[in-house]
Amino acid sequence: MRKISLIQSLLSSFAGLTWLAAITATHALSAEQLSTPSGLILTWRNNPCTTITIDWHRLASETHAPAEIQARPRGSAEWQSHAAERSPFPHSDRVIDRVEIKGLKPGTDYEFRGSATSKVYWFRTMPLTLEKPLVIAAGGDIRHRKDWMEATNRAAMAHQPDFIIWGGDLAYADGDPKNINRWYEFLEAMVTTLVTEDGRVPPVVACIGNHEVRGHYHKDRMKRAADRAELAPFFYQLFAFPGQPGYGVLDFGDYLSLVFGDSDHSNPIGGKQTEWMRETLASRKTFPHLIPVYHVPAWPSVRKFDEPTCVNIRNHWVPLFEENGIRLALENHDHAYKRTVPIFQGEKNTEKGVTYMGDGSWGTETREVHPVDQAWYLQTAKSVRHAIIITLHKDRKAIRVIGSDGKDIDQVTIPARKH
Repeated sequence: MRKISLIQSLLSSFAGLTWLAAITATHALSAEQLSTPSGLILTWRNNPCTTITIDWHRLASETHAPAEIQARPRGSAEWQSHAAERSPFPHSDRVIDRVEIKGLKPGTDYEFRGSATSKVYWFRTMPLTLEKPLVIAAGGDIRHRKDWMEATNRAAMAHQPDFIIWGGDLAYADGDPKNINRWYEFLEAMVTTLVTEDGRVPPVVACIGNHEVRGHYHKDRMKRAADRAELAPFFYQLFAFPGQPGYGVLDFGDYLSLVFGDSDHSNPIGGKQTEWMRETLASRKTFPHLIPVYHVPAWPSVRKFDEPTCVNIRNHWVPLFEENGIRLALENHDHAYKRTVPIFQGEKNTEKGVTYMGDGSWGTETREVHPVDQAWYLQTAKSVRHAIIITLHKDRKAIRVIGSDGKDIDQVTIPARKH
């Protein structure tokens, strides 16, 4: 009897182990089968230290799902549902569920998901003070080809950026419904290559460029919201943006302010925007890092120096940058890499000058640059796809420029503003 009992016990244990293995395999399979969004964009319309805006894109086959996003502090047990604003993806059968979550804790990790059957992602709110370095990846002119975009995405993500700045010309869809597949590719590249292995999603803040607009420039055609919906339907619907459509400002605690300009695409450079720029810069004198971001360069590396939009920015905005002690401005549009000498009042000035970096070639075909020895304002210029990795310290910006292959292109340290 004892032998029979022992055999039964062993058989029972074996059956239990088999059952446990089956359950484990089922759970592993379920994890593999968790749904992922067709598009996922995290950004900010308000305080980056205490809010987040999440856009979860759903295919037509998924529109039966509730319009909500679930979130919780990372590692906690209970999910909290946040009702989302569901809106149509322009000229598509897809929808976008958008929720802005407020009242978050600075410098804290939060998980989120689109449903109980979706993959779990996470983000980190920005710190209230700059007690340790903050890493930003910046660039513009993002997707000529999906594989080019993805290569630079991966190179930038290797540096673990806290967030990303894109200076316009995102999917190269020109505001045209027939180019919608370019947006689908763009969003797919974000979901697959702008997420860390453990699911962290860095927020992306983006300004408008000429390839977001039908006809590339406003040409006095954008008087009303309906005009924007017709002429720049994708940019304004797909990216939550702080402030006035086209230009706005984001303040990060007491250490960083990003001032986004609209270089004649949906708003004129002069007039109201320049007055807003004047007031915005002047009211942020205490920020050690105050960085303007816009699309068309004041100091081009490829196009003609006297191109009208470049001249307008030099006439209207550059004097405001100099008046307010700006040390770094991010420009795009030329499909190359450039860094200027520090410029003040039309001359090289290492003590007071503004360094202009960028020229936008995250994922584009590059163009031939001006010879540096023939353009007094250029410190360096190269025909190369790149990302600019900016590490903010209290007293400086340590900048490393990398190619889409991950190799170093340029390095520079730019001091914080004096006030």
